[in-house]
Amino acid sequence: MSKPQLAVRIPPELLKELNSYIEKTHASKTDVVVSAIAQYLGCTENVPLIQRMAELELKVAKLESKAREN
Repeated sequence: MSKPQLAVRIPPELLKELNSYIEKTHASKTDVVVSAIAQYLGCTENVPLIQRMAELELKVAKLESKAREN
């Protein structure tokens, strides 16, 4: 069974941020968009595990960076 597709138009700056995030986390655009929609709708149990792990790693890296600044 194939998954439905969704085509959207986004502002260039948002696409730039998406691409930057993807470079940092090595996640796919699909995983990031699915995660964002799931978080917005409050059903994060539908987010792929790899995406949840990538988000946690990014958050930990930010916290470590802030801790080094202090």
